[in-house]
Amino acid sequence: MPTCPSCKMETAAGRWCSVCHRNLQNPELGRLVSPAKRLGAFVLDIVLFFVLMLILRLFFSPIIKKESDIVFLSFLVLLMVELLFFSRGTTLGKMVLGMRVVKTDGRRAGFFTMLFRELIGKSISGFFFSLGFLWILLDRERQGWHDKLASTYVVER
Repeated sequence: MPTCPSCKMETAAGRWCSVCHRNLQNPELGRLVSPAKRLGAFVLDIVLFFVLMLILRLFFSPIIKKESDIVFLSFLVLLMVELLFFSRGTTLGKMVLGMRVVKTDGRRAGFFTMLFRELIGKSISGFFFSLGFLWILLDRERQGWHDKLASTYVVER
């Protein structure tokens, strides 16, 4: 059994230590994020959308009368913000909680990887009764189906 260079514990063979969840080849890469913290980032992304919608409603309600137009405007603004964060290998919720997405080789996930992961991969993860998201709880490397499809891991910064 290999020994983890970070915690000095014997661990099962793989990319990540089964004890401290650091990368065995490159401990500076970071620690795998817990499923609870990942859920927190997901919830935070949703909450931030509703906060944005509330702010836009307050400022634009004299101009925009239809509720559906405010929701659409909120979606567009949030989409532009998220696309900016995708280029940095994160989402707004992940950034607030100190997380980032990396490729399996340790490089930061780029814009197109994040776009594929967030739009296509997460759609697939959620399509089958959200089993792709629940897979994070079962997977030794804490990957959901969207992570496996995009060859990514979520690590703490």
